[in-house]
Amino acid sequence: MDKGIIKGDSSFRSYVLDLFFPNRCPFCGGFIGYDELCCEECFSEILWADENICRRCGKPFRPECGCGEPRNYQLCASAAYYTGAVREGIYSLKFKNNLNGAAIFGRALRDELKVMGVLDEIDVAVPVPMSPREMRSRGYNQAEELAKYITRGTDIPINTELIRRRFSKTAQHFLSVGERKAGAERIYYTELTGLPLSGMTVLLTDDVLTTGSTLNVCSALLLGLGAERIICAAAATV
Repeated sequence: MDKGIIKGDSSFRSYVLDLFFPNRCPFCGGFIGYDELCCEECFSEILWADENICRRCGKPFRPECGCGEPRNYQLCASAAYYTGAVREGIYSLKFKNNLNGAAIFGRALRDELKVMGVLDEIDVAVPVPMSPREMRSRGYNQAEELAKYITRGTDIPINTELIRRRFSKTAQHFLSVGERKAGAERIYYTELTGLPLSGMTVLLTDDVLTTGSTLNVCSALLLGLGAERIICAAAATV
């Protein structure tokens, strides 16, 4: 992966902010330059997506990907494997208010979607939502931050009003495969009716692809709103 992906904002504003809020690597937590997104050592340890990850379902071939299971999305881009430094980067993105990871993985996903030849076909980007309670507590949605970097430099709008999420005391990653599917069907919903996405190709973004239950349920909701095709993008895949 091109190291240019870790260059951050070199503006004077970023320089001043760094004096009061020193910039940290999202993977190891070490101090880095104000115009960097992570340290080079951690960047070199990232296991980026390769030919061993299926571009249809986003899962690794081990020996089979996830295409044998029912899916409501047609393609899925994954930036990296959810292991080592990547795991720490996702944790920092979700719980430590370090958005550098969103820039790194979002840029990588934009490049991957270009390679797949589908970036120019996307009509709208939809982040997997957080519940209002979680949003108030965290202040941002990591899936939306990813979408911002994927769509930067394009005319693709981001819509956060199409899908909603109910609050759940139990996080999805603590559940079994069957429980994840039932949980996702319970907590994700839409308040819209009609076909506002009629004929559109929708990009659905999330931080980690595990069983695919969340992406499947959210894709079904988008298809119910008239979307013709769903392309998913996840920062990391398990």
